[in-house]
Formats: sequence, C-alpha cells, structure tokens
Amino acid sequence: MQSRPYASLLLITGSQETAAHFAAFLPADRFAPELNVCSPLEAPYVLDDTVYDVVVIDGTVPSDTGTALGTKAAENGVSGVLMLAAEDRFDAVSAYAASHGFMVLKSPVDPSLLKQSLGMMATISDRLHALESRAQSLQAKMDEMRLVNRAKLLLIQRFKMTEKQAHRFIEKNAMDRCVTRRAVAETIIRTYEI
Repeated sequence: MQSRPYASLLLITGSQETAAHFAAFLPADRFAPELNVCSPLEAPYVLDDTVYDVVVIDGTVPSDTGTALGTKAAENGVSGVLMLAAEDRFDAVSAYAASHGFMVLKSPVDPSLLKQSLGMMATISDRLHALESRAQSLQAKMDEMRLVNRAKLLLIQRFKMTEKQAHRFIEKNAMDRCVTRRAVAETIIRTYEI
C-alpha cells in the first residue's frame, strides 16, 4: 500500500496560541504543510464543507462542544478524530467518545504520544482511502456486469441469440466502436427495453 504524500488535518481550537504551537509541532513529512485551523463556532460549517483525514479538537474547546464536534466529524467520514480533554473530564468524555467513534487523550498530552497518535490516524486514513477506492472499483465492475447481463438478456429475447452470441455481439461492438462494454449495453437497453 502506497501512502498519499500528506494527510490533511483540521485543528479546532479556541486559542491562536495553541494553533501556532501545534503548527510547529506537526511532522512536516506526514501532514499537509498548511495547517487548517478553525474555532469551535466555525467548525460545524468547516466540517460540512470539507472532509479531513484527521481532526484534532483541542482542550481549550469546552467538552460538551468538543464531543458534539467529534461526533459530527466522525459521522462525516473523517478517518481519525482526536479530542484532548482535561483530566477531570477525561473519563466521561472518553466513555462517550468510544461509543461515537473517536479517540480522547488527557490534556496536557505528552508530545511523543500525540505524534504517535496522529501518525497512526494518518496511516489508518491512507488504508481507508485505499479500501474505499477498491470498493468503488468493484462496485463499478458489478454495475457494468449487471448492465451487460441485462443487455444480453434483451438480445436473447429479441433476436433469439444464445448467451454466447449475445456476449460476443456486445464485445465486438465495444471493440469496433472503441467504447466500453457498458456503453454498448446501455445503448442496447435504451433501444430495446420496453
């Protein structure tokens, strides 16, 4: 599996100071050079517009707001959501987060643990993107097979062809016209399906 050059990351924070510190901390070889930062008020709109590989919700965000944003990000297809929670709220927040698909670390967090967690989330994101791409490719092939089979059935019914003759007819037309089998099947279906 080949990873993408950079993972995208969104930092949701209530502090510009935290944003500056976080930008300096991120491994430049793993995450996009430009750090995307937004406030807790902007976050719902940003999460609606863009899907990020990793979303980090800083400890400056109130825990109720943070858990709502974490849930929204996880539901929007974000591969990794990490929330930093104060020690006094950690148990409650982590219990909620575990059932809603995101991770929580105690704030302040050890920098090496944070880097390791972010790296793992980026790697998981790469794998999910690869699996999604494979699933889309398989779905497209299955859709094409359904169309071709439907077109073959129409040829068999209309022109009394055998299954082999119908298959050969579609293949030959696709080659002769330099189009896909799907395009030929769609034309047959449009023409002969009642």
